[in-house]
Amino acid sequence: MELHSLRYFVAVAEELHFSRAAARLHITQPALSRQIRLLEEELGITLLRRTKRTVELTEAGATFLPEVRKALQQIESAIQVAQRAARGEVGSLRIAFAASAMYIVLPKILQQFRALYPNVKLEMTELCTLDQIEALRTETVDVGLLHPPIDAPFLSLYPLQGEKLVVALPEAHPLSQQKQLSLKTLASEPFILHPRYEGPILYDQILALCRQAGFEPHIVHEEIKHQTRIGLVAAGIGIAFVPESSQQSSSSGVSYCAIAGDAPTLQLAAAWRTEQVSPVLQEFLQITQQVAVQGN
Repeated sequence: MELHSLRYFVAVAEELHFSRAAARLHITQPALSRQIRLLEEELGITLLRRTKRTVELTEAGATFLPEVRKALQQIESAIQVAQRAARGEVGSLRIAFAASAMYIVLPKILQQFRALYPNVKLEMTELCTLDQIEALRTETVDVGLLHPPIDAPFLSLYPLQGEKLVVALPEAHPLSQQKQLSLKTLASEPFILHPRYEGPILYDQILALCRQAGFEPHIVHEEIKHQTRIGLVAAGIGIAFVPESSQQSSSSGVSYCAIAGDAPTLQLAAAWRTEQVSPVLQEFLQITQQVAVQGN
């Protein structure tokens, strides 16, 4: 059964006149009559009672008409939903993010994306970079905001805003009131770092800067989660290097000081599977790039 045959039937049933229905449908009257006849033959029932002057619905036709209208409305709705999905206006998006992203670019990205695409369901998960790579590999998230460099050939990256690191110290620490600290003043401090496998470039950069300052850092704890490192600092376990955006959080018991000279830097990037870019993800990445350009 052809979809246009149903539309033709509805037009004739509403007009109860083949000439007016044909004009409404922009087809000839003979073509319309032929389509209605074929529909009736296919269904094995008479839908319309015709005379030389009148057209009437049969009882079967009157029963058939509201059901056809509902079917056409459902089909139209399905078409609209499919078209909106193709434009990235509906669907879902699973986003993983490093903790620092929530203080830098992610709120702006989400605000702009939500304003344009309020019907897209967003699932948010905070994950470290290594866990994001695994989640992207196993397709449990669609896009990640992580810290490069990474070794994952299956991913595409778009660089976002980078930021300097600052020193997080216990609030009661003698140096906590300083606005700026040189690395030399931290030579005797216990250090809390991320594990090297989580970010070898930054890890090696921190160690190299300490060695340039004349000391080997005394690492008392390595912790992968950013917020846990902050908590350990608050507990007095040691000091940590954290993104300067961390100062926007309301962590009690922690003070932050800038690092004099060449402070270590932390980069951020959006990452996604190169061969799987849905319309929703494409729109998200476009907004991400726009926010990145605005921030530079």
